[in-house]
Amino acid sequence: MILPILLFLFFQAVFSKNSVVSRHVYARLIPLDNLRASETPTSINQSESMPDCTTVCARDEACVAMMHHGDQCSIYRSSLSPSSVSLPGARSFLQQGAPPHPDPCPVSQGYTSVLSPRLCFKLYLSKMNWTASQDRCESEGGRLIILNTDEKHAYILAQVSPSLAPHIGLKSVDGSKIWTDGSTYIPGQNAPFTGSCGYLYQLKTKGYYCSYRRQSLCEIPV
Repeated sequence: MILPILLFLFFQAVFSKNSVVSRHVYARLIPLDNLRASETPTSINQSESMPDCTTVCARDEACVAMMHHGDQCSIYRSSLSPSSVSLPGARSFLQQGAPPHPDPCPVSQGYTSVLSPRLCFKLYLSKMNWTASQDRCESEGGRLIILNTDEKHAYILAQVSPSLAPHIGLKSVDGSKIWTDGSTYIPGQNAPFTGSCGYLYQLKTKGYYCSYRRQSLCEIPV
């Protein structure tokens, strides 16, 4: 019984510059053994060992998870999910207690929980019109994603392929572009609106007819 527990939990003592000792506990993500994570790392550092990698994560207040492979340590601001890409020798760990516990983000339903910016989102590849997409998000307790801060906007653009064109929670009302929560700030590069419903494409916020079927980005406010 002790051995499985030791395999599942990885302990790393980290010493800060003022000699105060802090202890960080990392839970091993077994489903990601020998696989690349679906998420994009926020940074990749040279690291000779897993303990070195956990030290890098522990020093980063926004670090939630890390993956060690060879001499590289990938740092993530969100929990991880496995991709289908083989990465022999890779091991992933999640920092215990980094996200709120219990985490209100339903990761078991395919949502990704992000610590900074605090975010719970899901990309649907199946295509629907804007209204049906919003209804689907609402059925899960959420909404089409609202990108009304620079940090949130930059993070999502780093996660979504520029070739995709998902619906987002932005509409044109009487000539004014408004997020569905009533806010109006639109970060980044914006293209002229055609039609009334917003979407992302090639790192830009655009608009088209609401009846057009697209992928969609849902979020659950946390």
